[in-house]
Amino acid sequence: MTGEMIQTKAKEFLQKTYGDANSEFNFSIGWLERFKARHVIKSYRRFGESGSIVIENIEDALPQIKAKLENFDRKNIYNMDETDLFYRLQILFASLMLK
Repeated sequence: MTGEMIQTKAKEFLQKTYGDANSEFNFSIGWLERFKARHVIKSYRRFGESGSIVIENIEDALPQIKAKLENFDRKNIYNMDETDLFYRLQILFASLMLK
C-alpha cells in the first residue's frame, strides 16, 4: 500500500463521513507521516539493489564512465538497469502495520 493510496482512502472516508463540510482539509505529506506514526505503519523496500550502493564510489566512477561514453553516439547508449518489462512492474515499496 502506498502513501498515495492511504491519502486517497482518507479523502474518501472524510467525504462519506462529513460530506463537503471539510473539503478544504489537506492530506499533506506531513499528515501522512503523522498518520503512519500514530498507527505504527512502516514503509520498506520490497526488492532492489539501490539500498546497497555507496554514493562516493559512484561519484568517483562517473568521470571514467562519461569518458568511455564519448566514443559512442547518444542513440547507441542504453541503461539496461532501467529497461525492465514495465507492464510487469510491481510496487517497490509496501507499508506494514505493526502492533
